[in-house]
Amino acid sequence: MLLVPALTLWAMAIVRLTAIVDPRRAHLFRATVFAAAACTLHLAPVYYAVDPVLGGHNTVGLVLLLFLLTGFWQFRAAIMLAALTDNVRRRHQLAMGNSAMTVAGIAVTVGFLTSHVDRTDQNLPVTYGDQFGMQVFLWTGSLFILWACLDITFILHRHTASLHAVTFRLGFWLIGLGIAAFCLTLVDRLLSGMVMAAHDGSNGPLSFLNSLNGVAETSAVVLVGIGIVLPRLGRPVKHLLRDLQARLLLIEIHTTWRQVTTGTSDVVLNPNEISLLDFLAVKPMRRLHRRVIEVRDCEFKRPERPLRPKSLALVSQIEDTLIGR
Repeated sequence: MLLVPALTLWAMAIVRLTAIVDPRRAHLFRATVFAAAACTLHLAPVYYAVDPVLGGHNTVGLVLLLFLLTGFWQFRAAIMLAALTDNVRRRHQLAMGNSAMTVAGIAVTVGFLTSHVDRTDQNLPVTYGDQFGMQVFLWTGSLFILWACLDITFILHRHTASLHAVTFRLGFWLIGLGIAAFCLTLVDRLLSGMVMAAHDGSNGPLSFLNSLNGVAETSAVVLVGIGIVLPRLGRPVKHLLRDLQARLLLIEIHTTWRQVTTGTSDVVLNPNEISLLDFLAVKPMRRLHRRVIEVRDCEFKRPERPLRPKSLALVSQIEDTLIGR
């Protein structure tokens, strides 16, 4: 189950590779890369293969948590830059995030280094959770992530309503749902660790927690990923809908155009009947514009044959569409 979030995050990082040189989008790119690396290290085969390379003693667990904290730190910064317009408040919030990351990073490192974790074991809360240093390591990391999640959720809730673009609002809502799913993942892991510690390494009556963890983590990554990508699709989707509307109007106006232009071929550039190629034309707006001009020219040339009310309303609608109303 954890393989899906890891692959999703790496795919997002590759897609956003050009953002590495864009200061406005670099935070989000770095957040994706660090989260992808942490998710990859969390895979059991990767965890046990990488730890000896880093010197053993579960050092990969420390690296994993630092990657995860850095990812949330950068993601919070990206949301701040996207949502806040007040430069003074933005700098204050970013400085607060930098300070929190520094304190959390030092605390988890010191907590880990003061723990005795000689044998490589991915389940650190259960195997070494009785040590004070490991408790500092685990709880500091969990509280920092929880704070970042709640802070991001608060920012999204406060600023989503002021967004006019539907894709931005929907994207922010999906990010908020993803953050909520990750909070559920975090709570699930803490509960699972405490239950396993109480039952000597077994989940006991709450064995469903492990399954819930994978589902929640996958949902969180997918929701956040879609929420991040969706606003960037707003303009292409708008152009696609406008293009489709033009093609449909091209079909709708054909009957009116054929009736009006009959007998006045001198104002018609293309007298052929509508075909599949008309609907699939490369530039439907241009063809639609030409049809309207020809209808208006015939109306002006033969005032004794005015347009019917329904046809007149259709032509007026198309004219409004052409000028972008």
